[in-house]
Amino acid sequence: MLEHPAAMTRREVLRSTSNPSVALVRSALAGREKGLLVLEGERLIDDALRAGCEFELALVAESRAERARELEQRGIDARVADDDLLERLSALATSQGVIALARAPRPASFAAVQLGAEALVLVVAGVADPGNLGALARSAEAAGAEALVLVRGGASPWNAKALRGSMGSLLRLPVMAFETAESAARELGEHGFRQVRAATRGGAAPSEFDWTGRVALWVGSETGASPEASARFEGVTIPMRGGVESLNVTVAASLLLFAAGRAEDPRA
Repeated sequence: MLEHPAAMTRREVLRSTSNPSVALVRSALAGREKGLLVLEGERLIDDALRAGCEFELALVAESRAERARELEQRGIDARVADDDLLERLSALATSQGVIALARAPRPASFAAVQLGAEALVLVVAGVADPGNLGALARSAEAAGAEALVLVRGGASPWNAKALRGSMGSLLRLPVMAFETAESAARELGEHGFRQVRAATRGGAAPSEFDWTGRVALWVGSETGASPEASARFEGVTIPMRGGVESLNVTVAASLLLFAAGRAEDPRA
């Protein structure tokens, strides 16, 4: 039996930072709750629901109390919180009126993900900025990549800033994790991927490179060139004019991902 809307006004409204639910959210926002995702805003919460994430709880602004009931109907333990309290908790310039905590998805694997004969995957090694990692995931999804491969040592894909920067892409793309560049390269090779590194100089022009078949594009560091990628990998270099030596990793990766030609033509 669904709860009558008027019952929402009789619920306890959380107003203290010492409340256990509020304290848990604060701890997660501070990065002290390993394995918990901080999801601010409706879009990220909806993406996490579609991804099958297990939710711990959600805090909803009192001014949007009806949203708490909607989330409960979707299986989320939702609590109503004072608007000012939620504003103070929020990591955003303007609170979205809802903050949820969910368990991070399990890492994907080649055994579980069905990759096509022309699959493009982005391999990220050594990118420490979570905002850049989120932007890389967003570009990878937009360009038609079928998975994101991460090498341990960079930013976590479940960092709140990375999640926001990805606009949900980190929850939609299969994310595979490897301890070392060597183990990632070995498994990619075993699954028939040609491995290509973004090279600052000396590589083939993207327009002339053969992007057919399964391709794993390696990027890393903030310059767009992966120090972990072996010299045996094929190199691709973006032509540049003037005195610019390199591009930001997200810009370089985006150009190369779209050069690979896996994005569908919206006019088709």
